[in-house]
Amino acid sequence: MSISSIQKLIQRKIGSVSENFKLELIGSAEGYDIFELQSIDDSIVIRGSSESALASGFNWYLKHECHNHLSWCGSRLDLPAELPMLHSPIRHRSPYQLRYHLNYCTYSYSMPFWDWNRWEQELDFMSLNGINLMLTVTGLEEVWRRTLLRLGYTEEAVSDYICGPAFFAWQWMQNLTAWGGPLPLWWYDEQAELARKIRNRMNELGIKAVVQGFSGMVPRDFKKKFPESSPVDQGLWCGFDRPLLLLPTDPKYTETASIYYEELHRLYGTDIHHYSMDPFHEGGRADGLDIAAYAREVERSLLEHDPEAVWVLQAWEGNPKPELIGAIAQEHTLILDLWCESRPAWKETNAFQGHPWIWNMIQNYGGKNGLYGNLKIVAGDPLKAWKNPAAGQMSGIGLAMEGIGTNPVMYDLLTDMVWRESEPELEDWLAGYITRRYGKAPVSARKAWALLEKSVYNSSVVQQGTSESLLCARPALEIRNVSTWGPRGISYEPEMVREACRQLYQSYEICNTSEGYLYDLVDVTRQCLADLSREFHEQTIKAFLTQDILEFDVQSSRFLKLLEDQDRLLQTREEFLLGPWLEAARTKGRTEEEKRLFEYNARTLITVWGPESSATVLKDYSHREWSGLLSSFYGPRWKMYFEALRKSMLTESDPIEPDWFIWEHHWTCEYDSNFAIEPKGSIKEEVPRIIAAYL
Repeated sequence: MSISSIQKLIQRKIGSVSENFKLELIGSAEGYDIFELQSIDDSIVIRGSSESALASGFNWYLKHECHNHLSWCGSRLDLPAELPMLHSPIRHRSPYQLRYHLNYCTYSYSMPFWDWNRWEQELDFMSLNGINLMLTVTGLEEVWRRTLLRLGYTEEAVSDYICGPAFFAWQWMQNLTAWGGPLPLWWYDEQAELARKIRNRMNELGIKAVVQGFSGMVPRDFKKKFPESSPVDQGLWCGFDRPLLLLPTDPKYTETASIYYEELHRLYGTDIHHYSMDPFHEGGRADGLDIAAYAREVERSLLEHDPEAVWVLQAWEGNPKPELIGAIAQEHTLILDLWCESRPAWKETNAFQGHPWIWNMIQNYGGKNGLYGNLKIVAGDPLKAWKNPAAGQMSGIGLAMEGIGTNPVMYDLLTDMVWRESEPELEDWLAGYITRRYGKAPVSARKAWALLEKSVYNSSVVQQGTSESLLCARPALEIRNVSTWGPRGISYEPEMVREACRQLYQSYEICNTSEGYLYDLVDVTRQCLADLSREFHEQTIKAFLTQDILEFDVQSSRFLKLLEDQDRLLQTREEFLLGPWLEAARTKGRTEEEKRLFEYNARTLITVWGPESSATVLKDYSHREWSGLLSSFYGPRWKMYFEALRKSMLTESDPIEPDWFIWEHHWTCEYDSNFAIEPKGSIKEEVPRIIAAYL
């Protein structure tokens, strides 16, 4: 263990003030991490049992003693001239040996174009929040490239197999291949170097890596290249051909696995011992297979290449299958129960037959915007499971969101619970959160958050993420959900959110120097307009169905004005801009052709997602309520639709809609650098204007 790495982290965060912090290593509490804080003379002494504990102790001091706040969505780091001294020592033990972070999908929905500077910020953020186990797949495409080349594939064949950067998540989860590619050759070396930097920093911060293991995934032409082999066709995933599955009994399995693990360890190092493998993820074909025998052989191969290996599996949609779990060793297994806040799989599987597992929160699907969550569940359920003998070997707590950068309160609470052995009083915790995030906690802000806690952050309905804005929906007369698996409506009282918006705005003069406050004010206002989109859509369609063209003109114009005002509001915060997303993609390219390819990846993921064969299922799955996307994609789409409805009323004929996919695909192929990458406009002007007009 290294103290110096945490000293450097503290210096990166607070500069020369870091000299006032003294760090010491201490022993753990029966295998559980602890940290202690104490004032000695003019210094704050942080003692910790690991790098993670030391970093968490520093963050605890920032949060709960200095009332500062670090977040994806507006940080407030404002240390007083004299650091607060502690009147008595503080000591916290984590109930959880493992604190996990990231989902395969996060790498695509939020991180596909990150550089080292952005990764360095994220790794610091993880460490400060107690993370000590993280999925890392950056550079994995180079592992596969080297593996396939050693098997005799050409560079061209590898390029035909590996997908584009926005879609790696689903290739590694064995859902698809090729889509969004081909990658330029330099990409592989560059990302491998980035992967090494990430791994080195993870080592310094005491964050263990979860990497992709080999469970038999091979290209679809594998049998053609190796006739003696008989890989199993895995069928389709959302219209995409899956890669094939090479069984451990196949004559090519041992060779392929050996090459893969050699290249994996060459890139990531030999000190990794957690390997993620999810065969049959989201419907992979297993008919006729002896699942138990397959699992035992995959595990045997894994342990042959790393005797200390732990097979990490995602509990999701009936996987891992009971017969698979029953066939593998508990001491070499770790299961990520991904959706514990809504549908905990451990309760339906006899706690995974006694295998170690981690309580995770997904919370976000596709990186979509929207206020959503259940604070009471996050504050209470992990501890209830930890104390429940029926929960078996619960070993940790984790974050498994598909996209980051939304609902900061949910993540702040969950990471705070890493170091709590009892459930906090939620009202008190929220009061502290407001103070940390805004700098002050005026009455109006507390009233706003009381309303939010009782509405959007009190979801008791099992649903995949936030209620969705119809502004982002593909137009239709009846819209139940924007994305295929999204909620079909609103499960809270919208008026409570509107009142929260009005109350939050009353704190403007007191809190407007806080980035967190400004973000929240825009986000809550955005949610109000998103909710209104359902009412406005209903009124517009009612006018069409009654063939009242004058009323239709009024209502459709009103809907489009709502969309325009939403765009104007969101352009005041960088977090809600399309431009930075596209700019990050373009910046990755070296030639115009590469810049266009990467921008195509970025545009496609958040709109049609895939080709027409898959877009019927995946369209708008990752929709974003972003300025620029509203004005260039969602707005024109709705305008065309309303024009088609109006024309049908004038001609007394059925409406003729555009071929939506053709129009949407055309947008994904555009190459436009004119989207703003910096915010503009005035929050102080936009929010009260919207309140007066709509709320």
